[in-house]
Amino acid sequence: MILDTSAILHMRDLRPLMDMGDLVTTNYVISELRDARAVVIPEILNISVYEISEDEVANARRNYHIPRLLSDADVSLIVLAMRLRNKNPLVITDDSMLIKFLRKLKIRYSVVFLRRRQ
Repeated sequence: MILDTSAILHMRDLRPLMDMGDLVTTNYVISELRDARAVVIPEILNISVYEISEDEVANARRNYHIPRLLSDADVSLIVLAMRLRNKNPLVITDDSMLIKFLRKLKIRYSVVFLRRRQ
């Protein structure tokens, strides 16, 4: 399971994540965690953090035609999913723009909490 920032911030009850197997994320996602509760979640859930370089993000943007509308943290999740592709990763997110690119690249995803437009 690859966790987006939204998966960490929007899960009201973290226990279901504990039962999902290996949890991973990127250094970009970790850098987005700011409040006291969120900062400790990676340690509590034993989330492995993969280092994704700026060059890898730039290459992914160029190779997959990813616009600036998608944050570097989101692109880092795509890079990680492609890196772990042989393990059939599942990206946990609620970012509709990220979901669009995950679909395009045939990367599995699951939605945590996605508000519907009124």
